[in-house]
Amino acid sequence: MNKFVVFLVKIARVMCRPFFPVQIFGDRKIKNKKRLLVGNHLSGWDPVIFTMWMKNVMSFVYKAEFQKSLFLRWVFDGLGCVPVHRGEVDINASKSILRLLKEDKSVCLFPEGTRNPEVDCLQPFHTGAALFAIKTKSPIRPFYIWDKTKAFRKNYISIGEEFTLEQFYDRPLDKQTLEEATKVIRDKVDELRLDLNARLEARGVRRRTASRADIQKNNAYNADHKPLSDGLAHSDDGLADGEDGNK
Repeated sequence: MNKFVVFLVKIARVMCRPFFPVQIFGDRKIKNKKRLLVGNHLSGWDPVIFTMWMKNVMSFVYKAEFQKSLFLRWVFDGLGCVPVHRGEVDINASKSILRLLKEDKSVCLFPEGTRNPEVDCLQPFHTGAALFAIKTKSPIRPFYIWDKTKAFRKNYISIGEEFTLEQFYDRPLDKQTLEEATKVIRDKVDELRLDLNARLEARGVRRRTASRADIQKNNAYNADHKPLSDGLAHSDDGLADGEDGNK
């Protein structure tokens, strides 16, 4: 990473925090060492607020179209971020991610591959995160962003416990293995979604008003994932409350 760019980012995030209040559930002091951070993707602001509220600056995977902006390209290059061309097999991006992990660096990516228009649902995950984690034997840290980022509207991010895919290390990296491993990753993120929803509901925190179509889609999604919900124990012993973005 470029030390000057990292310095500027650290200054900018302190200045911007009052405009984008966030409360973190879980550990926000994640060291920048060999691991994958994976979570849902709701808006183009996701990498910004994640970087803004975490203690350490990490590399993100971002869509290559942003490279058209010389300023953004300079910032992303300075942070060691990886551009990826969506809709195609990007060999260069894969090599860059593997290189960062082998250099004992953290990489944050969004397995959904694109922004999700449904706030309280997860889209199917691509298998890339599973491939990188298994191939480099990297730990995974899941996270879940509760709502789309909007200035002066409080948001919430849940950071889960680190886990590995060691049960797949000795298996061939074929389609079945990657799909099974990807399901494990997706379920971990979905557990955070359910846990955070339960915590905020208990506090009386509500999302912005959803359309009837959104409500129907969310209800259908939650009905399909009821077995996962039933298997979770929502207690105060789960994720520890982090800092309050209003402070």
